[in-house]
Amino acid sequence: MAVSVQEKPRPVAEEGGWGWAVVAACFLATICIRAVTRCVSMFFVEFQLHFERDYSTTAWIHSLIDCTTMLCAPLGSFLGNRLSCRATVMLGGFLSALGLILGCFASSLEHLYISLGIITGVGFALSYAPSIAMVGRYFSERKALAYGIAQSGSGIGTFILAPLVQLLIDQYSWRGAMLVLGGFVSNLCVCGALMRPVLEHKDRKSFSLKSTKEESEESPLKSLEKSDLNYTEGLLIANCHLENSKLAEVSKLNQANALALLSGGPDNRLTDLKLAECILISNVQTTTALGETPNSNCKTADAKREVRGCCSCYLQLEEDFGFLMVPDFLVLALSFLFLAYGCSTPVVYLVPYALSKGVEHKQAALIMSIFGVSGIVGNVTFGWITDRECLKRYRVLSYMLAIGVEGLSCLFVPLSHSFAPLAAFTVVYGYFDGAYVALIPVVTSDAVGSSYLTSALGVVYFLHAVPYLISPPIGGWLVDVTANYTATFFVSGVSFICSAAILGAAMLVRRSRRSRQKVPCPEHAGPVPTVI
Repeated sequence: MAVSVQEKPRPVAEEGGWGWAVVAACFLATICIRAVTRCVSMFFVEFQLHFERDYSTTAWIHSLIDCTTMLCAPLGSFLGNRLSCRATVMLGGFLSALGLILGCFASSLEHLYISLGIITGVGFALSYAPSIAMVGRYFSERKALAYGIAQSGSGIGTFILAPLVQLLIDQYSWRGAMLVLGGFVSNLCVCGALMRPVLEHKDRKSFSLKSTKEESEESPLKSLEKSDLNYTEGLLIANCHLENSKLAEVSKLNQANALALLSGGPDNRLTDLKLAECILISNVQTTTALGETPNSNCKTADAKREVRGCCSCYLQLEEDFGFLMVPDFLVLALSFLFLAYGCSTPVVYLVPYALSKGVEHKQAALIMSIFGVSGIVGNVTFGWITDRECLKRYRVLSYMLAIGVEGLSCLFVPLSHSFAPLAAFTVVYGYFDGAYVALIPVVTSDAVGSSYLTSALGVVYFLHAVPYLISPPIGGWLVDVTANYTATFFVSGVSFICSAAILGAAMLVRRSRRSRQKVPCPEHAGPVPTVI
């Protein structure tokens, strides 16, 4: 038996091309998901008056939509990897439209919790992460610009849908408006149909096993090069060879195990887990090769299946979630937790706050439209700017700037008591909201690489789930207790600032470590070796 290593065909999409159709599909998907979610705040007062509930109880509807969308984002990533992004987005479109249609028949808030909050939220989750990830698969050099255009759908959709939803509520009541939104969201199925899959670059090999009488007499390891194999592949080759050839010589067994050990991960360093797997395979296969008897065939077969299953599970987990221990991603994850709490509350309570200050309903809807337009400008301009060659290394800094300004603007909302200052706040907040939304997938891709982007985005949006769930009810509770919105917007602004501060502290620590490594050692003429 011989094991040959062959590279899989790796068709790669050219920069642009059909990718622009994918950007258009993601643009429409963002309108259907994020803009519709924002416009749910237009129903806030209607729900509160119709069901006669307080602020915090009514706010759970918006919380459940956002929370379910983010909580189930890893499910969308998993189905996108296992099935296809196209099928997953289309399935999400069906579920989200179904939830909105069922919601228009609601007789209680609890009914809306299930239909609008959970069913629609799950549908949005299945559609959002795969559609965002598809853009990253088609673009590399102009990734930030592509994401900026795709994510601008959130702003454009808010600009168009906010007054339209208010008009529908005035003409057909909130039930009729929700039914129309259900039909509109079904366009996610069209978006999914446009997302043609493309194979990514993957530095992995495929193994073809050939067994003949002549080959079984030769050493099966001659065609293998240690440098061409990673750790897990070495284990699988050794396991497969021993299982099929039934080696009877201890020297050949040692040779196979040595190959598995030498084909280690980066820098040839083996962890305790890897070593334990090598020993486990060695023990099982030694029993098979040297002590196999007719009576022990069943036990040996069970042990082989167990080892093979362990290796397969380890390989699958490493393929999907190997980025989880990357330090840069862990810092981003902590920052996202504070960001998610801060960004949800202003969108929910901006319209109720404007109405409480005497702003008319149409002007309140116009504020949401201004928010959408500003987001469009922020999406595109920040995407284009951060794609410049001289600024690519400062993408994280640009992201920090955006969320920092967001936080500062929230602190000044309680000083706005009329339409004009609220509109000014909305311009600033909307612009930098669009900026950081466009940069989230970009900085995530820079941290983990494009091969992990689908799974990483699922985890990123999953981290938004709990803050999205608790922030609107907490904001509503603060309004009920204090009888004003000052504390609500203040807590939101502080959360934004904390998110930026975490990234800033991480950058300072990284820069300090690099400066220490560059300091020459006084005892040696050469530079100090870097210890990883």
